[in-house]
Amino acid sequence: MSKLSLSSRFRVLVSGKIPEKTIPTTAATPRWRRLGDEPRSTAEDLDVDRLHAILESAEHGQVSDLFALYRDILASDSHLQAEFAKRKLAIIGDALSVQPIDDGESADEEAAELVEDQIQCLTAWPHALAHLLDSTLWPVAVLEKVYRPSSKPGLRYELAELVPVPHQLLDYTTGRMMIRNVDPETKATLQTYHEPDPNRYIVHRGHILSLPDYWGGPMRSLVFWWLLSAMDRTWWANFLDKYGTPFPVGKFDRNDDAGRSVLQLAFQWAKKLGGLVVTKETEVELLEAGRADAGDAYEKFYSICQREKSKLILGQTLSAEAQSTGLGSGVSKQQESVRQDIRQFDGLLLGSTLRDQLFRQFLLINGKKGDVPTLAWGSESIEESKALSDILTSLSNAGIHVADESLPVLSKRIGLTLERKPQPAALQSAQPAEQQQQALSEKALKENQQAEEDRDFRSLMANAEIVGPKLRALAAQSPEDPEDAIIRNTTADLSQVFRGSLAPVRQLIRESESPEDLEAKLRTFYTDWQPGRVQVLITEALTAFLANGVSTAES
Repeated sequence: MSKLSLSSRFRVLVSGKIPEKTIPTTAATPRWRRLGDEPRSTAEDLDVDRLHAILESAEHGQVSDLFALYRDILASDSHLQAEFAKRKLAIIGDALSVQPIDDGESADEEAAELVEDQIQCLTAWPHALAHLLDSTLWPVAVLEKVYRPSSKPGLRYELAELVPVPHQLLDYTTGRMMIRNVDPETKATLQTYHEPDPNRYIVHRGHILSLPDYWGGPMRSLVFWWLLSAMDRTWWANFLDKYGTPFPVGKFDRNDDAGRSVLQLAFQWAKKLGGLVVTKETEVELLEAGRADAGDAYEKFYSICQREKSKLILGQTLSAEAQSTGLGSGVSKQQESVRQDIRQFDGLLLGSTLRDQLFRQFLLINGKKGDVPTLAWGSESIEESKALSDILTSLSNAGIHVADESLPVLSKRIGLTLERKPQPAALQSAQPAEQQQQALSEKALKENQQAEEDRDFRSLMANAEIVGPKLRALAAQSPEDPEDAIIRNTTADLSQVFRGSLAPVRQLIRESESPEDLEAKLRTFYTDWQPGRVQVLITEALTAFLANGVSTAES
């Protein structure tokens, strides 16, 4: 990940584009706007022809009627509203984790702490997320960012609020997304537009369709299913109104005109009297329409419409209604897996948008050098966590434990901070006596070896200060014809310098054929010494080697 450059921070700070107050566009939210200025409802008298006209108009960039229809559909369809709420709550109701790019980098950790603090301070954070998640069905969702000067140490500006931009204010008649301007006093929508400045707006698309926004996004595929389900309810109501109550059927003789007249008159008075007054000889029957068969047909068609909505929004239908899938079919697990994939995808896109369009700017305007942290919602599903737990248990039973370096990875997958549990003192004392004695012996041996190393190294340093200059002077003499005096002198000097645990150095000096050979042998023989001490030992040994020449005399 590239760090935020100083030039980038400077451009943002001097550009004067830090939004410190909202503009009339987003101040005109649907809750504040005048009643007459809200687009009228088109769902009341909608038919197939009118729906096709709305879609065709949207394809030419005029999306106000289409987005108004989306609003009416969600407001009137309880099933669609409930399924859409499930999709959003899967993200909003889950735990949010702000993770630094590099856990060991102080600047990245500071950036993650600042971002998490800003999220905690934003009271409208859940509502802002809910608006951005509208774009899982809508083609796009827009938020306005508002900053204010900060009184917190180390911050120049902090987030004041995130204001939703109504979908009805978006327009594509120019070929690209524009936002309608709003009169600051009357809150009326004007016929002028402005582009969504990245310094002020967050633009989120929570779907994977590559179609232009003005085609309507995923919600377009639900419009006809909604219309059919609404018409099905109307058709069923009309059927019940006409055939829902039993109706009387009178029988009379073909040549009895007087009886027919009396029967017709009785039927006319039946609504007022609540019954029929006829003679004993008159035959009257109450008949019912076949409501059971007709009702099943309407119910099946209505269920099909609702299931199609659920499949698009949640990827499955079992969470909306009870369905028999057969014993051991595994359909429920499969559908739950699909829903988890959708949830993870929503969190991934939402976190990426907030990271790039909100918190990157927040760190820039405050001059922070740390990289922008990642935002992750929730953890793995229960089934996945259980499978991971079984794997870890199997590894533990096989004598394999997870290294400390892997704990952060597991923490991110599970959604909880993991650390290794300290071994209780009682458990330590419960070890067999032989193991405890062996551990104590090994500890004492290591301590003795360390003490011996420290003593011999101090002796080496002390003798090197006295004997070292003499050895270096002898080594500087001409090697053309080594004298026995050099051998005798250096042999005695070597015995003074290398004593105790350093005594093997004298033998290594005599056996080495070259300085390189001596250095390799010393590093191998004293591999358990500290690197700094080994280097000092090599320096003194090489000096003695050059002074000793090719002597093999014994000390």
